[in-house]
Amino acid sequence: MRSIRNDLPFCGRCICSNVGRVGVSDVRLAWQGVDRGIARMIESGAWDDSILGPQSEWPACLRSAVDIMLPSHAQIVMFWGEQYVALYNDAYAPSIGMRHPRAFGRPAQENWSELWHDLEPLLSRVLHKGETVSAKDRPFYIERHGHPENVYFDISYSPIRDEGGKVRGVFCIVSETTDRVRSQLALKDSEERLRALFSQSAAGIGQTDLSGRMVFVNRRFAEMLGYEGEELVGIRFQDITHPDDLPEAERRFEQLVSEGASFDMEKRCVRKDGNLVWTAISVSALRDQHGAVRQVGFIAIDISASKTAQESERQLASIVASSNDAILSIDMDMNIINWNAAAEKLYGYSREEAIGRSVLMLVPEDRRNEESEILSKISAGETIHRYETQRLRKGGRPVDVQLSVSPIYDSSGRAIGASKMSQDITARREAERLQRVLIGELNHRVKNVFATVIAISRQTLDRDGDGRDSVASFNARLRSMAHAHDLLTHNDWQRADLADLVKQVLNPYPPEKFEIEGCPVLLPQKAVVSFSLAIHELATNASKYGALSVPQGRVSISWTYSEASGRLQFKWAERDGPAVEHPTRKGFGSRLIERLLAAEINGQSSISYDPKGVVCEIEAVLAQDV
Repeated sequence: MRSIRNDLPFCGRCICSNVGRVGVSDVRLAWQGVDRGIARMIESGAWDDSILGPQSEWPACLRSAVDIMLPSHAQIVMFWGEQYVALYNDAYAPSIGMRHPRAFGRPAQENWSELWHDLEPLLSRVLHKGETVSAKDRPFYIERHGHPENVYFDISYSPIRDEGGKVRGVFCIVSETTDRVRSQLALKDSEERLRALFSQSAAGIGQTDLSGRMVFVNRRFAEMLGYEGEELVGIRFQDITHPDDLPEAERRFEQLVSEGASFDMEKRCVRKDGNLVWTAISVSALRDQHGAVRQVGFIAIDISASKTAQESERQLASIVASSNDAILSIDMDMNIINWNAAAEKLYGYSREEAIGRSVLMLVPEDRRNEESEILSKISAGETIHRYETQRLRKGGRPVDVQLSVSPIYDSSGRAIGASKMSQDITARREAERLQRVLIGELNHRVKNVFATVIAISRQTLDRDGDGRDSVASFNARLRSMAHAHDLLTHNDWQRADLADLVKQVLNPYPPEKFEIEGCPVLLPQKAVVSFSLAIHELATNASKYGALSVPQGRVSISWTYSEASGRLQFKWAERDGPAVEHPTRKGFGSRLIERLLAAEINGQSSISYDPKGVVCEIEAVLAQDV
């Protein structure tokens, strides 16, 4: 902790040679006897073990600078040596807040770390170049009270030189101007806001004399009426008021002039081009120092859009009232605030019965959490589309409904409620139920047909036991088709997921034999059976002759799909199976794959008999709706 002392030449070059090494009591500095906190700390010897050491060993230039600093009422701080050891007086101490007295006698970077990148270059210019640095209202970022602040100082930084002319420290006279600068900035900001409010206000502002003749208007009021600013000066307000609104406007104006009574009104003004503009105008008396009315001030707002919106709202209210869909509105406390005739018909409550009551009267007990979830989404600005649920009619009878819920916003854009549109889907639900019954019956009959065909094949093709293998292959193909129809049944006979289809066809085989990777793809109806038989033939062949016929064999199945083009690319690749030999002729399975794909989905396939394993690639364009 004595590094500065070792670095500084505390020899005769800095102090008078006859002073020598003497005790504290022999050095009578100019500031001794001053009743100040920092001076008392130094006199007490509390700083003898600091970086600077005892004051008796200080260079003369340092003692002289301290002599000037400590008694002064000015805010003074010194930074001594290459470590910029901080010394300051009592006047300066409040400007560093909680860092006093910790900062005294310590390297500046320890206690001014947050602004060191800004402060150090200034000090370096003085210490290393001998410059003098000064500035008015210099901004600094500091955290003197435990929180960030932007403060301002008038600063004057001067070099402290020893008798040899070498710069040994930086003598800083500062004056904090934060309060003044902030006041000036606030005043400037306030003046700018007033100027902007007046000249660039969205409201028209002006003054008239007691006869109604305009003596001043701002730019916005002139724009509202289609004039240049100076053109309106000298025109009477009566001359730009619609004739139907003029009698009431003149009556109120005369009352203001005579009694000083301010007034607000909505009236139509005639623009320069002859068109009308609706305005909401607030008119007040401008009085002199004696209280007498001398002029009239007004603020006018263009409410044409609001008037148009009111008409639109009236039309919208008419549409809502006559809509066949049940429409109701609730606030954020779930209270009903609007209820149309269709809602009365659907739920059985009249408007008078529903308004003001909680919407939970329509919600079954086991669905109460739905409303809070809906409001959470509405609060976040979300819209809920086609949400199917169940609600209660008057009397407690349930009804299946489809809800669409949208936020209701106030003028600031804050969600203040929700608008709900309800459609009775009871008939549709019944139709869907009937459809499921019919599909189930169809599935049952299709399975019966498959079972009958399988029985006939056994009786016809295998009566003597000679065609057992052919019958087994035929039956396996039929079962694959039946399973494909099962998948269609679960998806309303329209589509089936390719991944589900692959897993179903490969279900008889150990799952560890396969590596399956592909994006979600919904196969159209015709493609389901084709792909089912194709994968079945590939798996059957692999189980007899390929990778599935040996324990170590594996099959990689992958596919990609482009939604933009509808193109599906499917790949079956075997490995680690018996060596593959190219067949001398096409088997039934190969021909089946090619013909089915070509006939049903306009697809193409290629089978490669690589010695390492069979590879089959299928490419098809899937129709969007089959």
